[in-house]
Amino acid sequence: MLNVYCIPGMGVDGRLFKNLQLENCNILHVKWLTPVKNESLADYAMRLSAQIDTSQPFALAGVSFGGMCSVEIAKKLNPVKTFVISSCKKSSELPWKITLWKNFRLYKYLSDSRYISGAMLVRKQFGVTGDEQKERFLEMLKAAPENYFSGAVHCIMNWQNEHVPETIVQIHGTADQVLPHKKIDCHYKIMRGTHFMIVNRSKEINAIINKELEGLTG
Repeated sequence: MLNVYCIPGMGVDGRLFKNLQLENCNILHVKWLTPVKNESLADYAMRLSAQIDTSQPFALAGVSFGGMCSVEIAKKLNPVKTFVISSCKKSSELPWKITLWKNFRLYKYLSDSRYISGAMLVRKQFGVTGDEQKERFLEMLKAAPENYFSGAVHCIMNWQNEHVPETIVQIHGTADQVLPHKKIDCHYKIMRGTHFMIVNRSKEINAIINKELEGLTG
C-alpha cells in the first residue's frame, strides 16, 4: 500500500483530513513543529519531512500552508504525486494582501491567542460554517504547538518559489476567499469550493486523488 503523508493548513491538525478516503493507501499525518526564528518555508518544510519514510514510495497531500510545504518537500524528495489543495504551488500565486502584511511586519508581534481569535473572526472566509465546523476549527487551532503562528506566517510572507515539480497536482476551489482562484492555474477546479473544501467537498477531492493514484497503489 502507498503511504500518503497529509500536511494540514496552518495551525490545524490531521483532523482536517477526516473525510479523506483513499483506495489502497495508508493515510499518515505530518505534525506541525514550532518554526525557528526567521526560518524560511523551504527549511521549515524540510524539518517536517523528517517524519516521512523515504525508503518506500510515498505521496504528499497538503492543504493551504501544508500545500506550500508539500511543494518544497517535493523539490527535494521524490514523491510519486504531490496534491496541493486550496493552496499555492508558486509564491507568485499568493494574493496581494500577503505582501501588505509583510510590509507592515505586525505579524511578528502577535501572540498565538491573537492569531486564533483572528482566525475565528474570519472563519467564514475559510469556508467554516455551522456550529460543528466552528467547534472543530477552534479545537484544531488550540492544538497547535506553542509559538507556532507568527513563525508560520513569517514562512508564508517570505516564501520565494517559482519551481513546480512534475509530481504536483493542484486542486482549487472557485469560491476560495483566502487564496483567490483567479491567480491560480490549477489542474482541477472544484466549482464553489471554499478554502475548507477538504472537509465539505471531500467526495470530489477523493475522486480526483484516487484517479491520479490509480496504478501507483498496491
